[in-house]
Amino acid sequence: MDPLQGSNGMVLWKKVGTLCRFSALGAAVWVMALVGQTARALENAKVMPQGISRFNLRVVNTTIREKTDDQGQARPLAQPLSKDLTFKDVLQGEKDPLKRELTAGFLLANGLAESATLGSFGADLAGRVTVYAPIYSFGITDRLTLAATVPVYQASMNVSVGFRANSGSQTFRDTLVSGFNNQAEGARDFVSRINDAVGRLGSKLTENGYRELEPWQETALGDAQLLAKYALVQGGPVQMAVMAGAVAPTGRVDDPDNLIDVGFGDGQWDGLVQLSLDQPVGQSGMFFNQYARYTAQFEDQPTLRMKTADEVIEVPKKRVQRDLGDKLNAGVSVQFEGPSGLTAGTGYNYFYKGQDVVKGAPTASQNEWQRDTLQRAHEAEVSVGYSAVPAFRRKEVAVPFELSLSYRHQMFSDNMPVAHQLQFESGIFF
Repeated sequence: MDPLQGSNGMVLWKKVGTLCRFSALGAAVWVMALVGQTARALENAKVMPQGISRFNLRVVNTTIREKTDDQGQARPLAQPLSKDLTFKDVLQGEKDPLKRELTAGFLLANGLAESATLGSFGADLAGRVTVYAPIYSFGITDRLTLAATVPVYQASMNVSVGFRANSGSQTFRDTLVSGFNNQAEGARDFVSRINDAVGRLGSKLTENGYRELEPWQETALGDAQLLAKYALVQGGPVQMAVMAGAVAPTGRVDDPDNLIDVGFGDGQWDGLVQLSLDQPVGQSGMFFNQYARYTAQFEDQPTLRMKTADEVIEVPKKRVQRDLGDKLNAGVSVQFEGPSGLTAGTGYNYFYKGQDVVKGAPTASQNEWQRDTLQRAHEAEVSVGYSAVPAFRRKEVAVPFELSLSYRHQMFSDNMPVAHQLQFESGIFF
């Protein structure tokens, strides 16, 4: 009996399922990049004057090719795909004990080590996200301001997958056609499978209800936010404001059947509270700010693929209970608002998200969905801009407006996409 023919011939590509581990990881990375990362600026304790409205548009752009692991080391998004295909993978992929023994016996009889490689998979994976966040604010009183935003996301993911055979493949082919084995048909089948490794991956995905790996892009709404900011202390050496709000699950969630899909919302309600402190430096226009924000993410019931550490493709979908970890944002900054309208600032931001909790799934799947979901990040931010409010007060312009450009650089992180963000903001008062 030929251990590499018939249904057993498919065993060689059973481990192609490992490819999808990079894709599932890529999707998780994007979710981490987007959830709770709607456009934001340097914080302050200021509120709007009573009866005054402001409309701002924040545009954030970022490109992601890397993510950090739980040790803070940056890795390419596609690194999990850079994997050798070994005979051991072939054996582990065979579910039939008899066929597995026959294949192992064939390798042993011909002096082929299980650790020997047949080739390696490689890929390039990169994404781009642009967020458009229109923000409307209104001064209810001189102390209380309400604000609302519904961001719009544009995202794309480019992916290319390839397989490069090595000398181990040639050795294996030569072994099949040798006079002792005389398996010419098996050799032809083997070469065909080697040449069509990526195509067989696509077939494997569609057989299990997934979309094939191909470039993807989408434009859709993100999660809406409604915020209320109240000035506790105005004037004096310290100004203090508290903000509370809710995040509604209006955003498009990721598709469990698309391994590189990007969700624009997390599918659950959030509640948040923030405290901001400003300390003006005399009449110089300079002030220091410190802020801390806590976001409670409430439980939802998404439909997830019951992936495990050993299997990603051939898994069912199931509705589960999930509680994404609560988040903490905190930071300090020094900012300047000059009489000419020039504005500038620089600051440091810290981000922390607790581990996700998944219930109602098999233990192996539950562990996989919770793995590497605790996140930390340290960011540096700089901003420059112009405000026409002083000029408006001097009656030099007809409409008060503001413009700013800021850059946020991720210095260190754990389990986060390496996402340096460029943000442009424009706004008018009326």
